[in-house]
Amino acid sequence: MNLERKAVVALVNYDGNILLGKKLDGAEGFLSGKWNIPGETLENGETDEEGLKRGIMEEAGIEINVLKYLASHRTPKQTLVKWYECQALTYDIRAGSDLSEVRWVPKNEVMEMCHDRTKALWPQQIQEYFR
Repeated sequence: MNLERKAVVALVNYDGNILLGKKLDGAEGFLSGKWNIPGETLENGETDEEGLKRGIMEEAGIEINVLKYLASHRTPKQTLVKWYECQALTYDIRAGSDLSEVRWVPKNEVMEMCHDRTKALWPQQIQEYFR
């Protein structure tokens, strides 16, 4: 049985700001110590919405409402990544899971805070979302 690896990314909006997380130093991969848009690998049988809600609760300690699907891409390791626009239902963020910090960042500053190597993987629709 060949199970495709899937992940979801949440563009969590709160009053014109987007939730960003900073990976722990020493975390696996090139995002170690870098700011990024939080995402989550789906667990077996988990829906996109369930994964988004679980992941944001684990990484930032807040509840979200999933609004709409935005785009998809494949990583170099062929993980299917789906991007969703989400709305924060609670706002008091705290870093959890594999993050050292979380913060609300004005939407027009997201591109300058996120790592260039990560942004190069973003679908065109997501890059345009921040322009």
